[in-house]
Amino acid sequence: MVQIKTIVTGPFQENAFLVWDEASSRSVDSGEIRAVIIDPGDEPDRIREEITVEGLILSAILITHAHVDHIGAAEDLRRWSNALVCLPEREREALDWLPDSYRFFGLPEKPIPRVDCWLEPSNTDLSEVLSPIQRGGLDIAVFAAPGHSPGGVCYKIENSCFVGDTLFSGSVGRVDLPGGDWATLQSSLRFLIKLPDDTTIFPGHGPSTTIGREKRFNPFLLELN
Repeated sequence: MVQIKTIVTGPFQENAFLVWDEASSRSVDSGEIRAVIIDPGDEPDRIREEITVEGLILSAILITHAHVDHIGAAEDLRRWSNALVCLPEREREALDWLPDSYRFFGLPEKPIPRVDCWLEPSNTDLSEVLSPIQRGGLDIAVFAAPGHSPGGVCYKIENSCFVGDTLFSGSVGRVDLPGGDWATLQSSLRFLIKLPDDTTIFPGHGPSTTIGREKRFNPFLLELN
């Protein structure tokens, strides 16, 4: 059974998600339970503690997009765990902007993570780039979801979808940052609302929700139905 632990970090109160499946992990790596983390935004010491408490080995760091509040702890965790960092190819420019972004928000500058796996738009399954051990035995689908950022992606694990800042409970991602585009975001949202209504949505900020709930109540999605 897939386990998901939400770790809220940093001044932006960003959601990092620690994900693992003990049975699937043991099936590919006897005796050890491996996990992935999605969007480790800040507070690497705290994230390390959570991983240690759960008795996990971090094997992959999956990033939806390269904004400061989603990527700040990635390099620290990579050095600590030797986990592979995966980032969408179309986020290269945003990654280069990170030092300027930290200064713009008045935040202490964090090291730019070394990216091990650049995800192309054609990648639809992480099995194309990561081994079963590196995925902790998880089946992880990946699909493009630009609009909030030029190359944002979502990761889907079983019935859970980790959407970064594409969709929130009752709202959607902002498009006034560099590379944002409302028409592009709408196209990504149209894709998301085709998922089954009982799909659980784990956004980058705020509470989880479901596709069905957002289709009924989210004012930004009503106009897309």
